[in-house]
Amino acid sequence: MSEIQIIVPIIIALTTSIFGPLLVKWVEKKFINKLNNDPLRDAIQHNEIIEQQLDAILQEVDCDQIYIAQFHNGGHFYPTGKSIQKFSVFYEITTPDTNSLKTLFQNIPVSLFSKQFSLLYEKGEIIIEDMNVGPTYGLDLYQADGPGCKSIYLFAIKGLDNRIIGIMGVHYVGKKHKFTSNEWIFIRQKIGAIGNLMANYLTSKKSQ
Repeated sequence: MSEIQIIVPIIIALTTSIFGPLLVKWVEKKFINKLNNDPLRDAIQHNEIIEQQLDAILQEVDCDQIYIAQFHNGGHFYPTGKSIQKFSVFYEITTPDTNSLKTLFQNIPVSLFSKQFSLLYEKGEIIIEDMNVGPTYGLDLYQADGPGCKSIYLFAIKGLDNRIIGIMGVHYVGKKHKFTSNEWIFIRQKIGAIGNLMANYLTSKKSQ
């Protein structure tokens, strides 16, 4: 047997033993990275986490409805092409007997609620403990088609740069409600947590 006939199998064996596992690891890494960059899966997981947070709030403060509205691009003005700012309700949890807002508030121009959004930018919160007493900030206008609230709490959800990225609404339909000090602590902690979750998801490469 010649030296070449002896050396070639040795080289093949060495190459297979050294580069084979490396190739397998490279393929596994590429496959895992592809799975980890699945936008649909990431969106589903993110939505589940947000809904879990909202459900925890609904149970803790005993409200009838809780939702999150987010801002988005809703087309462009003619003829300048400037973006039209709109908002939609993306998340909502209600008690069984409460009318939903989710279908009513889709692609709504921000200009229709400029007073309310201005207050949220200024104060971060809109508190209406009794819709029949005191200022309602124009929120009574949708009561005929909406849930018919007796108490409304609105909160600005802020991202990492302290900009408003969404609005969380807490509604009481069957009864009026005034938050206790413990409820205020709880809900403000949850708003901070939700804000971080949403900001991280919106700014991550996976969500693009």
